[in-house]
Amino acid sequence: MGKIHEALKRAEEQRAQLEPDKSRPSLRERLTQPMRAPGSRGVGHSIRDARRTRVVVSDSDQGVAEQYRALRARLESIRRTRPFRSLVLMSARSDEGKTTTAVNLALSYGLSLDADTCLVDADLRTPDVQQSLPEQGGAGLTEVLEDRATLDEALVRFPDTRLWVLPAWSLPQGPSELLASQRMLEVMRELHARFGIVIVDGLPILGLPDMTTLVDVCDAALLVVAAQNSSKPEIERALGRVDREKVVGIVFNRSEDGPVPYDYVYGLTPGD
Repeated sequence: MGKIHEALKRAEEQRAQLEPDKSRPSLRERLTQPMRAPGSRGVGHSIRDARRTRVVVSDSDQGVAEQYRALRARLESIRRTRPFRSLVLMSARSDEGKTTTAVNLALSYGLSLDADTCLVDADLRTPDVQQSLPEQGGAGLTEVLEDRATLDEALVRFPDTRLWVLPAWSLPQGPSELLASQRMLEVMRELHARFGIVIVDGLPILGLPDMTTLVDVCDAALLVVAAQNSSKPEIERALGRVDREKVVGIVFNRSEDGPVPYDYVYGLTPGD
């Protein structure tokens, strides 16, 4: 666990030195919505248009794009010795860059064209993944879990990639109960069977019970830490609330040392 403690110490030092960057654009501004072709469950714009709306494929942000590709490569290296079919991204608190990391990591997998990838928005309280999609509304994870839609009706494909998205358009009355339901287990089993990897955008751990459930239904977990956001005690307390055996690494986000706003600490497996 030495490397994890070193990463947490570094995050604490960065947090003490940095003030939150108020000039950073919101997720909606960073992920400008593309258009969907009428009557289609795919996004109408090509990957050329996606280059202007996705950090990982942005021609103007090659440093950031390379960081996401490196993260994907590191995770694939871990999978060779510790196989997992699904990976849930979590954070101690909100505004750690979790959703942005999930979207771009999933798109990085989708662009590799090795196998189909699915991105699931499992935040049924404040979903954000749908802001990368063209239309507001339709069937999503809530409807699938409530047996009001099938997976095929809810999945949206991003063009020129092998990435499919299962968004969360609507908010259920009992999100914790839905995520802990037998139907959620069934959905994850079906996604495991259909996709090479499933990336799940989760929730902040502290203050909510949902992340414990999501870690339980996924094979592995990745913690996203923003340098100027969560303190070391908060991160340690958050890790104490989930199954640490499933945590395969920490993404150290927004480090001042990096050449871009995203700087990662990879593959800090339990026992290191």
